[in-house]
Parts: sequence; C-alpha cells; structure tokens
Amino acid sequence: RRFLARMNHPFIVNMHYAFQDNSNLYLVMDLLSGGDLRYQLCFHNKFDEEQSKFFMACILLSLEYIHSNNIIHRDIKPENILLDDNGRIKIADFGWSNYANRKENLRMTCCGTPEYLTPEMILQQGHSTEVDVWAIGVLLFELLTGITPFADKNRKELYTNISNGNIRWPDDIDPKAKDLIGKILRKSPKERATLDEILKHPWFKQYPLMKDILVPEKKDERQFRNRQHSII
Repeated sequence: RRFLARMNHPFIVNMHYAFQDNSNLYLVMDLLSGGDLRYQLCFHNKFDEEQSKFFMACILLSLEYIHSNNIIHRDIKPENILLDDNGRIKIADFGWSNYANRKENLRMTCCGTPEYLTPEMILQQGHSTEVDVWAIGVLLFELLTGITPFADKNRKELYTNISNGNIRWPDDIDPKAKDLIGKILRKSPKERATLDEILKHPWFKQYPLMKDILVPEKKDERQFRNRQHSII
C-alpha cells in the first residue's frame, strides 16, 4: 500500500482508494479483465517481435517511473504483468518492493522468482534498481522464445547458470534481440544496459514508443491516444 499510494501511471495497477474496518484492509484497484502475461504466454507459447516490443516499451516506461520514485520492484515476471480487455499491460504486485538504497548501502534480501533472480542476489553481493533491468532481459527472452534463458529443472543448476551467465540461445532468435538481451544480462550490474539505453537500442528502431505518444500532464489511459494493441 505505501508504494501504490505514491504512484499513478498508465502502465501500473493504480490504487484508487484504501479503507479498513476492524477486521480487513480494502484496496480499490484498477479492474483488469485480461488475465496475466503468464496465461497469455501459455496460450500463445511465445509472441512475435512487434507484440513483444509493445509489451517491453510499456514495461520500460513504467519501470522508469517506478525508479524515479526511488523504488525497486524486485519481482518483474509474467505473472505480475496484468492486461486489460484491450491487451494493454499494467505492472502489479509490489509485495517484494523496497526503496533503493545508496550504492554504499545496497539491499541484501534475496527475493523474487528463481528464474528471474540476478547473480548479485544469488551471490549475496547486494542489489539496487539493476535487478529490475536484469528481469527485463529475462522477460524479453521469454516473450520471444517461450522459455527463460537459464532454465533448468535442478534449482542448483539454475542458480549456477544465472551466476555464470550461461544463456541457452535458440538458433532462430533475431540477432538484434540477441544483442540487446546480451547487453542486459551482464553479470556485473554496472555493465548492464540502462533503461534508456534499452529504449534506444536498434531492436526498437522505427517502433513508435510510448514516449512519443505520452502527454505528461495527464495521468490516465487517454494520454496514449487510444493506441490499440490487443492480443485477446
């Protein structure tokens, strides 16, 4: 609740009201009837590049906003990306979120989903907003291929793959997408592409990003001029 109360963005599940009685706390949130991205991935297996670019652009813009509020989400994954009835996405579930500490006092909690954990979390080296950038790379890989880049049924082997950067590239992945994902999934947080660098990467070239449509003074879906991208 403390994070949701601070934020209002078209690509985040917004909290409109909060109240409580003697037994319960009630949160009035956006109504999203399109399910989550995990359900859509299971149904479609994977997405084409144009649909993936749309999802990624929305998520990147929402993360820019989240990080501008000094917040780390720490659990970006398909289950936490919900869709409305037009197929537009909103990031949900700030249960693992926390404020980003300064570099000399990094967060130490290892949290999130195993397939999306970062090397610095697994190795207990401390982390900040770069964990969300890493998750973007894992998510893009999964959107395009239908699997995660370090997948292994054995949890220990999964963590070893993540820690060593052992990405299992499919033969048919687009070279520009591969280059972008490779620049995101760097073991060292300092070497990872920034959100702005991701948006400017050639993989996004000639794609009408949401930044070009955004009217900053408005805070609802109309600021995107009714852009239609539906997968439902």
